[in-house]
Amino acid sequence: MTESIFIAGDWGNTNLRLYLCSYHQCEQLEILASQQGPGCIKIDNNFEEIFFDLVSGWLDQYGPVPVILSGAIGSNIGWHNVPYLDCPASPQQISQGTTKLSIRGLDIWILSGLKTQTVLGTPDIMRGEELQLLGWIRAAGCDSTEQILVLPGTHNKWVRVKGDKVETFVTAFTGELYSVLEKHSILITQPMDENFSDEFFMQGVELAKTLKAGQLLNALFATRSRQIEGDLAAEDAASYLSGLLVASDIIGSMSLLNRPDKPVPVVIIGNQMLSNAYQLALGSLGIESQICDQTQIALSGYQAVYESLNRNRDQ
Repeated sequence: MTESIFIAGDWGNTNLRLYLCSYHQCEQLEILASQQGPGCIKIDNNFEEIFFDLVSGWLDQYGPVPVILSGAIGSNIGWHNVPYLDCPASPQQISQGTTKLSIRGLDIWILSGLKTQTVLGTPDIMRGEELQLLGWIRAAGCDSTEQILVLPGTHNKWVRVKGDKVETFVTAFTGELYSVLEKHSILITQPMDENFSDEFFMQGVELAKTLKAGQLLNALFATRSRQIEGDLAAEDAASYLSGLLVASDIIGSMSLLNRPDKPVPVVIIGNQMLSNAYQLALGSLGIESQICDQTQIALSGYQAVYESLNRNRDQ
């Protein structure tokens, strides 16, 4: 097979992104069209209806095509609950870790997430990020060195990769905590929107660098008290809060994954604004980092899964 059409989709908690992909052997995927829809937490169990409404035009044009979905769609609040894979996990295990559904004449493969046991002695899980990790490993190649990756979002994932295997990871509640504080607390009266301030973000970072264990809850209130005192404008408070949370996330998560005496560079996979913020804070902490294109990494992952499905079908 030299060229094929398939649908790839990242169906997370808050958003759905669908891509109509053209696969050319030995080349990068080409996106022919895309669609967006609601995330799993916004859906009242009508996943099938929403999916087929969004892709009906594509199916009219190309007929029944394979579908690959990743994210919360495979969780207990999704379309179909699929099992997690244990870490360490290889690219082959991730790309083959799918559950197949056959609905309205379509074959739909949902990726398994990953699970691990953290150094805190607690279980940790991910869904969706394993697809991006697969794409990064595929694009970067593999060697014997250790690499730390961060995938910032609603629930940040900090991942240790060694060679070509996802060894372990930890989740930080940073994105959702920021959202809750921004929308439902006294700390923020004006949302950040596009008014991100490097200056006040870094003030939050610098405060986080001085904190000892357990002091974040105390430091958070400075977002309010500084506004009352007049040295932090309401429009800059969200940037300040973001810096405080991001730096606290970095310090805590890196300590769980990395030896303090041997820091390693960090690969950042996320949207541009979040990636830039993390790179800024990491640099302030003396940690080198590299930003990767989120969409291209995801497409590389979908391509790896599609090629794996084709190999299995041809055997």
